[in-house]
Amino acid sequence: MEWHTRYQSQLADLYRRVELTIAGYPSPLNELGLEYASRFNPLQNDSRQDFICTLLPFWLKDAAALSEQQCQCLALANVYGMLYFFNQDDLMDSKWDSTMKQRSALGNLFYLDMLASFRELFASNSPFWSYFNRYVTEWADSVVNEVSGNYFLHDLLRTAGKASPVKLASTAAWLLASEPERIPVMEEGIDRVLVTLQMLDDWADWKEDWEEGNYNGLLALIEAEFGELTRESIGAAIYVRGCMKSFTAIAVHNHTKLTALTALLPELIAFNAYMIDALQSITETIESRKKARLQGGFNSLFSTFTSKDL
Repeated sequence: MEWHTRYQSQLADLYRRVELTIAGYPSPLNELGLEYASRFNPLQNDSRQDFICTLLPFWLKDAAALSEQQCQCLALANVYGMLYFFNQDDLMDSKWDSTMKQRSALGNLFYLDMLASFRELFASNSPFWSYFNRYVTEWADSVVNEVSGNYFLHDLLRTAGKASPVKLASTAAWLLASEPERIPVMEEGIDRVLVTLQMLDDWADWKEDWEEGNYNGLLALIEAEFGELTRESIGAAIYVRGCMKSFTAIAVHNHTKLTALTALLPELIAFNAYMIDALQSITETIESRKKARLQGGFNSLFSTFTSKDL
């Protein structure tokens, strides 16, 4: 995991700067903001989303010949953007409670700090802001239309839409390097990595997503292959019928497409390979458990997965 471990000191310094800024927010938003930011600090929590959001500017530094100041600005912008969009997602997925007003206000402060960081690098007439508008629009489209569009089955790369603003850092880097021709390849590469990331999240969250009616690529695949979604039919698809094998095969094919792209960051490919390994390990574990349980017959298999896995 050199793509992660070699940047520990940079991440520590980055989050110290973020925490100093958030500590200056009006009370009680400063305390709420510091608590929220700690949830997404990759030095404290092993979250794949936090890895790409925080590390992408550092992966780009040498490739795009960024100065230390440019890299720091992009890293700060990506962290504040990550906090803003995650906060938006949380607000949309939450039922009304007494903290909703504070969290909504906090999100706007994250957004202001994201803009301030980007404005240090780009004038108002820079083409960067057209990309900014496009990525935020892609995010909004995905949030609203992924269910009706069934993106996982019909337009896989659009599955990455809810994390589209991550691409702001890479696009900014290539504009600063005066190499805008590299932006399209990097956009596709990041989208493909974000697809894998979403697939791992879909595996981890399928129970919660099924209960709350959220869109989920794994559930979409199961529904397409096996029909109506019930807790029992989902469990049977995953633990008996081998649905995770076809789900993981999609991720592996996506990784093949990723590695075929030219001049892509090696850290980006390594990060995606790390996630592919995780998906394959999950699938292999399920298949091994299934083979062991089959020793007791199908009825034993079904009763075991329904009691332990659902």
